Amino acid sequence: MLGTTTPSSARMDPVQSLRIQDRVRLVASSPLHRGVYETTILGIQSGKLRVALPQDQGKFVFIPVGTTVQLLTADGQPSTLWRVIDRQGGERRSLVLSPPTCPASEPFPLPRSRVLAVSSGKGGVGKSVLALNLALGLADLGRKVCLIDADLGTANLDVLLNLAPRYSLEDVVRGGRALPEVLVQGPGGIQILPGASAVEELADLAESHFRKLYSQLSELDTLADTLVIDTGAGLSRRVTSFLLAAGETILVTTPEPHAITDAYALLKVLMSHRHTAAIHLVVAMCKNHEEGSAVAEKMMFAARRFLDVDLDFLGAFPFDPAVPASVRQQRPLFLSYPHSRASQAIRSLAARLLRLQADPTLSSPLSRFLQRLREAGALARFRD
Repeated sequence: MLGTTTPSSARMDPVQSLRIQDRVRLVASSPLHRGVYETTILGIQSGKLRVALPQDQGKFVFIPVGTTVQLLTADGQPSTLWRVIDRQGGERRSLVLSPPTCPASEPFPLPRSRVLAVSSGKGGVGKSVLALNLALGLADLGRKVCLIDADLGTANLDVLLNLAPRYSLEDVVRGGRALPEVLVQGPGGIQILPGASAVEELADLAESHFRKLYSQLSELDTLADTLVIDTGAGLSRRVTSFLLAAGETILVTTPEPHAITDAYALLKVLMSHRHTAAIHLVVAMCKNHEEGSAVAEKMMFAARRFLDVDLDFLGAFPFDPAVPASVRQQRPLFLSYPHSRASQAIRSLAARLLRLQADPTLSSPLSRFLQRLREAGALARFRD
């Protein structure tokens, strides 16, 4: 049995920085448990780790013996691979980890790149606040996130963050600036690509200019594994082009009847374009999870019956006085009020996204998103 003292001679190599009581994250990829789970190191002995049995929404996660996992340290740095070799119950609920027999250099099968487009049928439902804080929540779980402000009519991520970016994606599209000059380092380790006001020009770019831009944005593959896009609200081509190109859509509504009606109208437009990507539903500004679930059930029923589409209820983003307070302060909710009810909801939404795993047929290098965006824009323009 592993002890709770750690002689220096027994420290794990090459992860010598690990210490007892360190908070770490386990990245698991088993048929039953896929995702990122927080835990604590309880013991380090004879080249093995004993960690607390992780929990998810108050329930213990019994990761099966034999599962290969990867540890992420508090700063998000990955360690070598580990394998669950034992599981202890009772008061000593824990997992015992040992380096696997496979070579340590073997790549761990982390989720592939994901493109998440956040949208809504109407404005004023908290879409941009959700997109920003969800990006921070995913980054807090170890993902490398790039946030794009693609709300072409009322782009406001810079206002929410009190930023004054010098350049935008428009400068990259027109060839005036390279991508590294445009990217802004945001809070919580996320990268921000401001003001995508020129994206609707993609469908009209000459092939030579498009290929140059394509090679520029392919650098995102080395900088980020998750792209979160704050799109506009409504039914315009500007909005639907992003949603048709993205691997997954996060549709935001509130319990208000007009917000639900407009969200459903956006769904109808997407289905008219034979949209096949996953659509996750978030009910914002609700009193509690129960009210959010009730709204979601009605929308899921209508979508399944009349549009033949299955919505995934990602969760609720309840009303919380901390949200308008963070907006007034121009500081992200997730960082300025980390213990608020709304921040806890963000953690749950981000964790569930990681557990869901993107459809592998829709996940791809982030640079492919640009090609799909161009095709979606051209198709929408043709239909207009």
